[in-house]
Amino acid sequence: METYDSILAGILRDIRSLLPEADIGTDSDHYVRSAAVAAAIEGIYQRLAWLYRQIFPDTADEDELVHAAAVRGVPRKPAVASGGQAALTGTVGVTLLTGAVLTHTASGAQFSAVSDCTLDATGAGTVDVVALVAGAAQNDLEGVLTISSPPLGMDAAATFVTATSGGSDIESKESLLARLLDVIQSPPAGGASYDYKRWAKDVAGVADALVLPRRRGAGTVDVVITANDGVPSSEVIAACLAYIQEQCSVIADIWVYAPTVRVVDATALVELADGYLLADVQAAAQSAFESLLNTLKPQATLKRSQIEAMISNLAGVTDRSVTTPAANVPASDDENLVGWIRPGTITLGLMA
Repeated sequence: METYDSILAGILRDIRSLLPEADIGTDSDHYVRSAAVAAAIEGIYQRLAWLYRQIFPDTADEDELVHAAAVRGVPRKPAVASGGQAALTGTVGVTLLTGAVLTHTASGAQFSAVSDCTLDATGAGTVDVVALVAGAAQNDLEGVLTISSPPLGMDAAATFVTATSGGSDIESKESLLARLLDVIQSPPAGGASYDYKRWAKDVAGVADALVLPRRRGAGTVDVVITANDGVPSSEVIAACLAYIQEQCSVIADIWVYAPTVRVVDATALVELADGYLLADVQAAAQSAFESLLNTLKPQATLKRSQIEAMISNLAGVTDRSVTTPAANVPASDDENLVGWIRPGTITLGLMA
């Protein structure tokens, strides 16, 4: 692309060629007028360069990519609200109505009851709740909630039964680009394996999908989906199945489900270089262990040699001996289940 200086030099050169006696010094009229024209032309060049980048999705700006993807029938996936279950207590028979708002004490995040909940004979009950603000920030919340305007006889304090999950942020530019390129490079075929994977990933809350055709016999298709933070919620699974059935033009027995999680822990002995503390290496090992296992897809086997290599690459480690696992770890010991290895805890000790 032409720069301002090169454009200005070219204009002044042309003036001198046409009028050899012309004054083109920096304080001349020719120079002032030429500088103004050069600045305008440089702006045109920059605009043309920007327009050129927008032609191709892999170089387009985010807004233009979103537009191009939507034209291709690949809309950007919106954020998904996280959810969980809250335990309620109070007088037998009291009902918390759908839409009641519960506020997480520690974070201030607000949740809404998705159904009525009547306390049982023990004065207890559980209700499904969903975050009022969509996004991954509401995941992994635990502890106490406060019910806004609780019904008479119900305690204002509630507690999460398990940590909240299932929330995801609006789809990233990189994810949207990958889906758009997938459509361009592998056009829809009405029921090929990659169609099912694409359809699944079109659904908000689905990060990836594993397609297993004919797993249960002829005419069957199993679609195993995962979320950004792990296992997707039942609502996302139901939405994914409905969307695939809507898109699919062939008759097939379609199942959509989450993989069975297998948490793997590890232990190892290490020898450290001078100046390194076990506590520091332990923290780095945990981070590296999580990064390693987070790359594994459903059905993928964790190889013991991967853990050995990961520990060897840690700063300060001069030798290592992995004690557990003792061998490669399959995603599942049951061939009827689709397993998915997730990181647990790695514990290091010092070699004698």
